[in-house]
Amino acid sequence: MARFLRTGARLPVTMALAAVAAAVAGCATAPSGGPPRPAPGGNSQVQAYVQPLPPPGPTSHWTAGQVVLGFLHASASYAFDPAAARQYLVPELRRNWHPGPGVAVVGQPVVTPVPYYPKGLIASQPAPQEVKLTGPQVATLSQSGQYEYKNGNVKSFPFVLEKSPNGTWLIDKLPQQTLMLTESDFGEVYQPRNLFFFARPTGSETPSVLVPDAVYAPHQSSNTDLATGLVNGLLKKQGGWLSGATISAFPAGTRLLQKVTIVGKIAQVDLGGAAARHPQQWMLMAYQLAETLADLTYTPGAPALATHVQLSINHKAQFTIGAPGLVPTVPTGPVELITGSSSVGELTGLAPRTKPQNRLGPGQVGGAPVTAIAASPSPDHPLQLAVAVGNADGCAVVEQTGSQTSKPYQLSSSGGPCKSLSYDANGNLWAAAASGVWVLRPAPGSSPVAVDLSAIPPGDQILALQMAPDSVRVALLVKTPAGNRLLLAAVHVQAGSVMFGQPVTVGAALTDDPVAISWYDAYHLAALTGSGIYEVPLTTGPGQQPPIQLLTPLPTGVQTLTMTTDGSEFVVGTSQGGVYAEAVSSSGDWSVVTNGADPVYPG
Repeated sequence: MARFLRTGARLPVTMALAAVAAAVAGCATAPSGGPPRPAPGGNSQVQAYVQPLPPPGPTSHWTAGQVVLGFLHASASYAFDPAAARQYLVPELRRNWHPGPGVAVVGQPVVTPVPYYPKGLIASQPAPQEVKLTGPQVATLSQSGQYEYKNGNVKSFPFVLEKSPNGTWLIDKLPQQTLMLTESDFGEVYQPRNLFFFARPTGSETPSVLVPDAVYAPHQSSNTDLATGLVNGLLKKQGGWLSGATISAFPAGTRLLQKVTIVGKIAQVDLGGAAARHPQQWMLMAYQLAETLADLTYTPGAPALATHVQLSINHKAQFTIGAPGLVPTVPTGPVELITGSSSVGELTGLAPRTKPQNRLGPGQVGGAPVTAIAASPSPDHPLQLAVAVGNADGCAVVEQTGSQTSKPYQLSSSGGPCKSLSYDANGNLWAAAASGVWVLRPAPGSSPVAVDLSAIPPGDQILALQMAPDSVRVALLVKTPAGNRLLLAAVHVQAGSVMFGQPVTVGAALTDDPVAISWYDAYHLAALTGSGIYEVPLTTGPGQQPPIQLLTPLPTGVQTLTMTTDGSEFVVGTSQGGVYAEAVSSSGDWSVVTNGADPVYPG
């Protein structure tokens, strides 16, 4: 929080929070700062919060630098109190300033007065003052609420101020049209939420898989405002990294006819416009609404905004439903592992000193060393197993079906073997090597398709990839000149071509380099580092909420190389050739299961 006041503290005024701004700025308009504190809500409201309003406006005792910092802090109230920031502007700018969509987040800003000599200055006029606000731009927030982490390069933002007749410095020129917030203000006034969109179905199937899209919503005035803002976020669809990879049931031109009301635990949503002309999509619309308003992923312990949604079209109630449960869970099943140089086994249980069952032997993989394995979580391919083998300095994959027949695929003849394999829920196999990524479809006669990686930063080497349970998102562990980092990207499939979309960074606050990843659930990754296994929320950015959590320390006396989880058990492989397991709830109570390497759950 910017501490710029020297003549007094902020005026504490309580108010209920909620949160997304009006349709003009969507999820990305900022509200008041100050740490939220629990307070009881009314009978028809979920738990509300109270927080202080922004500080009083500038006075003649403030320096020009203090006015600039005060303006940034007051900008956090723009969603519900635009006058708080405008009082720092000269009258003409105050009338005409309408910040554009989005927010720029600046970390630890420093203000520095600099000489400023504008042309045409009359000697009798007070000289304007230029103030440069300098700091790392750590992030931007899009109009639809997606948080995009930046590399933290220091930037300078010039403000020009003039003295008013009463001797108070006021801002005459702004460095940009979008709102600017300090990182500390952002962390205190935004809350992470999820909007839900559908994965694109194959062929003419009805959409049946919901994909969470993490956004940041500003606190505002009531929980009904929060619900209204989230619904407007759904209607505006997406503009972030998942855009184009998912679809919405709301046709273009759908309108929210009135503010969402919450009676008991039922959110009443009244839609009109184009929605009225698509009755076959009403249930799908309700699914998106109900999942969004009931979601508590990043607000554990708080009550849901609503447990049910009553959908009305043109003021006429249609039906009431609860959250449909269409977000896929992380697959579970037997653990596959490398049991020898050219052999693979399966653990049907994780009891100590378990002997793996044989799955593949040297004869089925051509005697080549196994470098990675994966098992399909698809119910249509329940016994499908894939192994990557070193072959002529390139990548080859052998797939074994339930009938025990094996089929080899040569993906590349150079660049080294594939180091990571992952199946998605549709039975597609994804393989990553130093030279690229390929996808193998389950259809008979399919050939490997090279994935377009042009959106991945040049020089980043993919060490591991893991497909999300929804088959839309891919988590990537990449090696960069600055160390290993975690990326999320959307999978785009069109006319037989496949590409990874523009990635976003997650887990930037990890203090140790991640060396292995696994999906912990639909909303978090599990990341293995040298100090433990961490839960990484998909809200992106360092220092944002909720924070990265240590899930468990590592087994002592061994070097842990690989990790897999189904959300209830952690299984790790060590450099000594041992496989260890522990229940997620036991935190450090590891037991030796068997000998082997690279254990993996389906997926």
